[in-house]
Amino acid sequence: MSSSETDEPQECPLCRDDAPIELPAYETWLQCDMCEEWYHGICVGISASECECIDKYHCRKCAETHGPSSYKGPALRRSGRGHADVDYNKLNEGQPATFNQYLLRLESGEFAEDEFEHLSDGSVVTAEWIRSRDTNDPFVVDSATGLGMEMPDPSVTVKDIAAAIGKDTAVSVMDVLTQDELSGWTMGAWADYFHSTNRRRVLNVISMEVSDTAFGAKIRRPRVVDELDLVEKYWPEAKRKPNKFPRVKTYCLMSVQNAYTDFHVDFSATWVYYHVLSGEKVFYLVPPTPSNMRKYEAWSKSPEQAVTFFAESVRHCFEVRLVAGHTLFIPAGWIHAVFTPVDTIVIGGNFMAMQSLNAHIGTYKLEARTKVPVRYRFPFFIKLCRYMTELLAKRWAKLAARDKAKWTLDELEGAFVLATFLESKLIGDDCDADIAKAVGDKASLRKHAHTLIELVGAELASRMVPEEWLNRESQLREGSHFRWVRPGMTHGSQLLATRPRRSRTAGAINSADKTITKIREKAAKKSSRPKLVRGRPRSNTSDDTSSTKTAAHDADLDELMTAEDMIAALGTGTRSNRGGSSDSNTSDDDDDDDGSDASGDEEDGSDCSSSSDGENFVVSDSDDGHRKAKRRKSIQVKSVSLQNGARRAQNVGQFKGARRRIAEQIKLKL
Repeated sequence: MSSSETDEPQECPLCRDDAPIELPAYETWLQCDMCEEWYHGICVGISASECECIDKYHCRKCAETHGPSSYKGPALRRSGRGHADVDYNKLNEGQPATFNQYLLRLESGEFAEDEFEHLSDGSVVTAEWIRSRDTNDPFVVDSATGLGMEMPDPSVTVKDIAAAIGKDTAVSVMDVLTQDELSGWTMGAWADYFHSTNRRRVLNVISMEVSDTAFGAKIRRPRVVDELDLVEKYWPEAKRKPNKFPRVKTYCLMSVQNAYTDFHVDFSATWVYYHVLSGEKVFYLVPPTPSNMRKYEAWSKSPEQAVTFFAESVRHCFEVRLVAGHTLFIPAGWIHAVFTPVDTIVIGGNFMAMQSLNAHIGTYKLEARTKVPVRYRFPFFIKLCRYMTELLAKRWAKLAARDKAKWTLDELEGAFVLATFLESKLIGDDCDADIAKAVGDKASLRKHAHTLIELVGAELASRMVPEEWLNRESQLREGSHFRWVRPGMTHGSQLLATRPRRSRTAGAINSADKTITKIREKAAKKSSRPKLVRGRPRSNTSDDTSSTKTAAHDADLDELMTAEDMIAALGTGTRSNRGGSSDSNTSDDDDDDDGSDASGDEEDGSDCSSSSDGENFVVSDSDDGHRKAKRRKSIQVKSVSLQNGARRAQNVGQFKGARRRIAEQIKLKL
C-alpha cells in the first residue's frame, strides 16, 4: 500500500535518527497491510517500480504468520526475485545489507588466474589484428599509447563531470543491495553522494551515456572501435536522428568503494572497452561456451538469483585486476561481474563487430526468452539488422572473388546468420507491429535477405567439404551462436564447440548434431573393417593382350579417388583403392612383388573372390594387422573391346577432374 492511499507515514522503524532521508531514494514508502507499520522502500529492498505491482504488502514479521506479499501481476525482473535476509544494522551503517554476501564470496572464491594477453601499448591493436586473432579471449592494454584515443585528465572528479554535463541532468543510479535502479537522482545529488564520507548505501552509476555532452566532447574512443563498429559502418548518415539512433558509444561509470555489479552479458553481447581513468576495478570473466550460456539463462530466470553466486556453477571464471591507465577489451558474449575496491571513474563503450554477429543475434534471442525489458536491450537492433542486410546484399552482388576471399570464416557466418535471422523475423510468428515498423518494406527486405543467403552461403560452401557445410548450415540456421575459441584450436574443434543442444524428442533426427568430427570418426570406423568392392565381370579366358590392358586399366583405377574417398582421407589419412588394396600405404609392399602376374593378386590359403549374377566381388581387409597383405589369387577377366576401353578412359578422365576440384577445395580450406 502506498502513502497516497492512507495517512502520511511518520517514520520508518528500520532507520536510525541520522538516516539521510532527504535523498530521493527515501521518498518511497510502503505500509504493511497487517500491522499497518510504514517502511522505506529502500530499507526493505523494494524499489519504487516494484511498489506499483504489489497488491498486499506483508512486512518481515507479518510474513511469518500471514505469508509473503502478493502481486497484482508478475513481479518485475530483479525486483521480483527472492532476496536474501537483510541485516538492518549493517544497512544503516552503509554496508551491504545481505551480510556482505557477495564480498565474502569474492574473497573466499577460487578464481582462475589472469592468463589473457597483456599488451604494453596499443600500437598493434588494429581491426586486422583483431580479425586475425586465433582466440576470442579478452585482452588488456597496459598503456593507452597507440590506441588513438583521447581521455579526460585522470584527476577529473565527479563534481567536474556534473558541472560539464549539468547538475540537473537525470542519472540512473543502481542500488548494489538489490541490483535495481533508483529513480529521482540528478548529477548534482550524485556528486554530493560520491564525495561524501558518510554514505548510507552502496550505490553505483554504470549507464551514464555522455557522447552528446560537453564532457563527451573531450573523449575519443579507441581507433580500432571506430574501424569495427557496425553502427558506424552501416547506419546511414542521413538517418542518424536524435532518439532514433543507437547511443552506446561512450559511457562514464562512477563507482564508490565496494560497489558490485552481478554477472551479466552486455546487451546483444556487444564488445566492451573499459579504460580506468582513476581507481581500480576487478573483473570476473566467464567464457561464452554453449554450456555456460545455458547455465546463465537458467540462473537469470531463477527466483534464487540474488542468493546464488553464478561463478560457482561454471568450470572457468577468470579474475582480472585493472588499475588506472589500463584498458580492457571484452569480446562478444563474455559473462562478467565487476567489483570496485576503491572509488573509481571509468570511461567505456559498447560496439558490435561483424566477426561476432553470430553471438550478437544469439544474445538478442536469449534476452527475448528471459524477458529482459526493452530499455535494457541494444537500441534499434532490428533496424540496424535491416540496414546491414540491405547494404551487404547490394555489395555482395558486385563483389569480386578476390574481395570475397578477404572475408574471414567468422564474418561470413555472421552475415549468413544475419540474413536467416531477419528472414525468420519477416515470415515467422515473431513479426509483431514493432518489428514490422522497423523492417519497413517486407517484400524488398525479404528479397535482400534471400540474395545475401545465396551469395554468402555459396562462399561458405566453397571453403568447406560438402558434408561439413551441410552440417554447419543446419547449425547456423537453428541457432549455434556461442563458442569459446582458445589459441591453437583446430577448425573441427571450433565446430564441436558450437554444436547446439541435442534434441530430446523421441525419434527426432537432429542433423545439426552431426559435426565434422563425427564424420571423421565414421570414416575411420569404416576403414577398420572389411569392405566389399565391386570388381569386373569374371572372365573364362585370358591372353597376354587382355592381361596387359587389364593391368593398365587397374593402374588408372588405382589413381582414381572419389569424393567419398577424399572425405575419408581427411579424417583417417588413408583411402581405399578400387583395384583391391585397402590402404595406399601398402603400395610399398606391392612394389616388392613386381614379379607377380600383372592380371591380379594372390593370397595363400583362400580364394577371396565370389560370383553373383556374372559379376565378381573382392573383399578388401583394411585392418591394421593385415596392412602387409599377401598377394591375392589371380583372376582372369575377359578382354574388352576398343569401344569399351575408350568409354572407360573417358570415365577415368571425369573422375580425375572431380578429384582435382575436390583437392582444390581442400587446399583453400587448409
